[in-house]
Amino acid sequence: MKKFWKIGLAVLFLSGLAGKGFSQTISTHFFGQNAWMPDTIGSASNCVDPPCLLNGKLHQHWQNVKNSGAQIVRFGGITPDKNKPTNYQYIKMIDSIRANGMEPVMQVPFHKYRYSAQEAANIVQYVNITKGRNVKYWVIGNEPDLGYAYTTAAQIAAYIRPFSSAMKNVDPTIKIIGPECAWFNQGIITGLTTPNGPDDITGRDQSGKLYIDVISFHTYPFNGSQTRSQVISKLTSAGGFKDNLAYLNQRVTACNTAHNRTGAAALRTAVTEANINWQNSGADNLYGLGVNSFIGGQFIAEMFGIGMKSGVDFMNIWSVVEGNSVASSIGYIDPGTGNKKPAYHHFKMLADNFKGSYADGTDNQPNVKAFGSKDAQQICVMIMNQDLAANLNYTVRLNTGAVSGSNALKININAGVGAEYSGTIQNQSTTLLVFNAAGVIIRKCEYSLIGNAVNNQPPTCTDYITTGTNEPGTSTVPAASAVFEFKNIFPNPTAGKFTVQISRGPSEEEDFQVQIFNLIGQEVYNKKLTFLDGQEEIELSPAIASGTYILRVKEGSKDNYLVKK
Repeated sequence: MKKFWKIGLAVLFLSGLAGKGFSQTISTHFFGQNAWMPDTIGSASNCVDPPCLLNGKLHQHWQNVKNSGAQIVRFGGITPDKNKPTNYQYIKMIDSIRANGMEPVMQVPFHKYRYSAQEAANIVQYVNITKGRNVKYWVIGNEPDLGYAYTTAAQIAAYIRPFSSAMKNVDPTIKIIGPECAWFNQGIITGLTTPNGPDDITGRDQSGKLYIDVISFHTYPFNGSQTRSQVISKLTSAGGFKDNLAYLNQRVTACNTAHNRTGAAALRTAVTEANINWQNSGADNLYGLGVNSFIGGQFIAEMFGIGMKSGVDFMNIWSVVEGNSVASSIGYIDPGTGNKKPAYHHFKMLADNFKGSYADGTDNQPNVKAFGSKDAQQICVMIMNQDLAANLNYTVRLNTGAVSGSNALKININAGVGAEYSGTIQNQSTTLLVFNAAGVIIRKCEYSLIGNAVNNQPPTCTDYITTGTNEPGTSTVPAASAVFEFKNIFPNPTAGKFTVQISRGPSEEEDFQVQIFNLIGQEVYNKKLTFLDGQEEIELSPAIASGTYILRVKEGSKDNYLVKK
């Protein structure tokens, strides 16, 4: 009969750690979706601007939206701006969103003064006061520079201000979002965010209420005619999404300073509609370059990564399910088959795992994108290989230090932990790595065009329990076989001297082996100790560098038994 040896593990922190290496907090409602398309908007029997009867399939997919990890859902767009939703439709949408654990964002219509500020206030009155739904986020109108053909900030400020004042007179607690430009219309946005300028919407009305709480815009960088090289480079090229958000952040900072907006009153940013294009090529598919494609899903993930890095409060992908042709199918669920597109799976991998603070990523391959996040429990890394042919051996290091080894792909994730992990990523594929706070791999998800997407399969995920080294796929023996229990280590962090406590239980062993490893698996301490009174004091050599280490206590003199996961 094979003997199983109990192993106790702990994470040891030596004082003098380097800086954390991350700072930008990821909003707890960052990952958003658009509630499109519903069955009906407005009065089907008395439609102001047909069609009102849309025959949408949104109601069939609330569980899929919930499962994708969406945290905030916007009900808006062109159609509910042209045709004011009925009271029933507003309440039904709000209740559907909340029933699935998400935050609603409601739009009041404007459409070139078809609807008035008083009508907008009446909607807020009915939803929040009469029906007590207490919806926090409200959007005013939709795409003024497209749907209304407005070309100046003055035209937009002229309706934003009275609408905002009327709505906040009803409920001062709401947050109002605008201007909802159809693209990053820099001229209009500059005018609306010039502190104390004639068209400034970031200040206060005569009663002291703030006009706008969230500055928003939409982004669809392509029209379906894009090339692969454009898709790979667009978001970070000059004047692209990254630069636009940097410019907007400068404007927002100036407005917050000028109007003394701090804390919960600080002006924030949102991208309330986002996708790779507003229409696909008529031949778009998994191998294409649009919303139906694999690289289209990677493009959306990269967009969300830039949004996290830039401190965007929330980003809403457009949309759940829509379209009756390949060109118009720009939801993350296919309307004909019900299949989840690569856009869905990339969104889900991010929404399920990225939290805490953004951790910037850099690498040495032009067709690879990498970025991460970190909180108190885990570090997440997403690696996207957009190359058509190259499979790459990689090493990811969880700080900014030099990456060791000779692998072709070297990645740094600025998470402040001196650990490395190596693997292989296929061409046209995405890998999600999840580490514990000490940098030890605990989960890997691999999602490829050939292996997963073409077979309509979700990412392939493997969970690991580790021995404290970065050896993937190993686990310790189940606790049921234990004859002693690891209890405590203190002080932790330590300057080098600390105490380890265990409960010997019924163990007949005379000694226990204590080992300490750094986060790349190198042993820095190995000694047998008796733990006669249940604890031992350990003093490390001053030559051991400050950092994070794994301490292992092993019963018996034989090697620990490892089980493949």
